[in-house]
Amino acid sequence: MLRAWQDVICKWRLASDEVPDEASDAQRRFHTARSALLRGQLDEALTGFERAAELREHPHDQVGIGDVHLARGRWQLAAECYRRALDADGADLLALLGMSQVWVAQGDAARAVPDLERLLAERPDDPVVRYYLASTWCSVAEQCRSQTADEVLVITSEHQLRICDRAARRILSLGVDDDELVRGARRLAAEVAASRRWSWAPEGIAVSLAVLVMSLGLTMVVAGGALNSVGLVVSGVVLGGAMLLLIVLRFRRQAWQQRAESMAPSIAKPGV
Repeated sequence: MLRAWQDVICKWRLASDEVPDEASDAQRRFHTARSALLRGQLDEALTGFERAAELREHPHDQVGIGDVHLARGRWQLAAECYRRALDADGADLLALLGMSQVWVAQGDAARAVPDLERLLAERPDDPVVRYYLASTWCSVAEQCRSQTADEVLVITSEHQLRICDRAARRILSLGVDDDELVRGARRLAAEVAASRRWSWAPEGIAVSLAVLVMSLGLTMVVAGGALNSVGLVVSGVVLGGAMLLLIVLRFRRQAWQQRAESMAPSIAKPGV
């Protein structure tokens, strides 16, 4: 799903909202429809954009129709409208941004990132493009994670952890003027940091085995020294080191691994 209603309408900040003094009927209908869309009056907006499209050929009429479909969850119809707009003008920014949000809405936000990064490289100071890129990275982080039956997002793989880390860093680096996005990115960064912490699981067993192994190795080394047996000393060192390594591999876990294992029975939707 889209993150917010703003993801549908924010791009219209890039288009002029001034009605020319000698505007044609199509232009007046378009501007009326645009105003209706921004107010959330979708039926009125759809009627106006469709009437404008009948009177002229302009990509923004199709973008407007696509936005109404996008707002109503009709992803395929929205995509068709944005494609018609791009057929008329392959570089139209509003149509490109609209198509990126279709991919987000369809659960494939990662597909939209390269195009948005390219658009930002071309318009590095554009706050609207920065917003869409940040919002899309937010969706990437949501869509990559696993989800429980009660819709709790859970990091269940190293791959998901890396994506979330990259998403949080990228959103914060964009400096968007959106408190919700910034707060979400900071929470995500904190979750990533907490997920990477190491601990023993179960701690009691791991510590007991480590003490036992160290005692055994030390006993063999001491006995080897007392018996003047180099082989026994070496065996104690090697055996003790090998067994400690096995204990670390078996019982040392990052926090995300422990949580993923404990929540595995409740995962209803695996992530990427």
